[in-house]
Amino acid sequence: MPGPNSGSVPGSHTAVDTPSPTGGERGGRHVRALAITKANYAMLYAVDGALLPFLSVFLAYTHGLSPSQIGLVLAVSSATAVLAPPVVSMLADRYGRARTLLLASLIASAAALAIFAVVDGYWWVLAAYAAFSLAREPTRPLLDGIFFSAQRAVPALAEVSYHRVRLWGTFGYMVPGVLLYFFLDTTTSLGVLPILASGMAILGMVVATFLPTWPRTPADEVAQAASPGGATGSTGPTSPATVGALVGSAVRLLRRRTTAVFVLAMFLLQASMAAYFAYYPLHATTVVGLSPRWLGLVSNLGVAVELGYMAAFGWLVRRLGWRRLMVLGATAAAVRVALLAAVPTVGVVVGTQVVHGMVIIVSMVAGRILLDRQAPDEIRHTTQGLYAMIVMGGGKIAGSALGGVIAAYSLAAVFWSAAVVGLAATLLLAWSLRDVDTANPG
Repeated sequence: MPGPNSGSVPGSHTAVDTPSPTGGERGGRHVRALAITKANYAMLYAVDGALLPFLSVFLAYTHGLSPSQIGLVLAVSSATAVLAPPVVSMLADRYGRARTLLLASLIASAAALAIFAVVDGYWWVLAAYAAFSLAREPTRPLLDGIFFSAQRAVPALAEVSYHRVRLWGTFGYMVPGVLLYFFLDTTTSLGVLPILASGMAILGMVVATFLPTWPRTPADEVAQAASPGGATGSTGPTSPATVGALVGSAVRLLRRRTTAVFVLAMFLLQASMAAYFAYYPLHATTVVGLSPRWLGLVSNLGVAVELGYMAAFGWLVRRLGWRRLMVLGATAAAVRVALLAAVPTVGVVVGTQVVHGMVIIVSMVAGRILLDRQAPDEIRHTTQGLYAMIVMGGGKIAGSALGGVIAAYSLAAVFWSAAVVGLAATLLLAWSLRDVDTANPG
């Protein structure tokens, strides 16, 4: 997948930096910017850690939803990932207001979660969770776009790999699960989950206010003038790119055959993962017999192992290359769900957490990096919005909706189907990335 932007490009149009008067001051600002960005990833993913490991059990036990109803709730909420991220991320590219948009999304997320905590009845639950997802889904591509843009503009951040920053999201995801083990003593206490998640979103909003904006420099203006569409910096537009120019760049990106097949493969991988995440908690509690209070700790076992994978990401890319890493991760996803279907025991439920980190670094980290490397500078945020729309949103819709239909007959059949889809993703990744290690070495 060769692309025009396979390396770090100083002076990118969405730059969030300008040199300070002295080297010491500049270095201090860059260090603070990196620390604040890490804190934002931690708080952003803490919202997920407070809710997602328990969500299907919460919907089943607290609201009495059936497996097919749970699948529809998750599918409808996933549809918001098709709508909101590309629109919001394109606004960030057009007007250079990524931080403002991130703050607005976090405020709306907290409010929607507060409503989700008090509503009752299937349709109210569906509407409240869909509203939360509508506000929530743009936050990840916005924060990713902020980092990727800063990486191309701030010399001190140019050598900071994405996985080193995303690692803090993993830390943030773990904390609520550990705390909830001590509070979720019965299924009736599951009602605290949306309230805790709302509190995490509010804390995330506070942390996001410290994300820096960097005044533009003459060098940035030159870079902007040279970039297609006259793109903008993070502190405000001087000559915003038109929507048509942004859409045109996005279409050209997705018309490349290898890029299109790569995106399709990631869509299928996400669909397989969505079925797993939606029905793994029900499988563990109803088939295997685990108490709901253990779900957070079992999930955190996988997340703890994920920390090791995340820390070793750069080494894995250098050792395996992009293609073998992606194929190995997709294979691990398929094998995991196949084992859960074939051997529904506590040992398998716990043991398969060992490969969780490999699956996550492939879908949540490597996939974003590989697509970012193909993106022209004028759609840095938009590219992450496209990934969120097609892969994260589309894949979740397909996996949750079809999984719900199949789960009405058999939970085991959900996992067997996910294994087949994961295998298809593996084959497509092997084809689409056949030249990537020559074009984009790790």
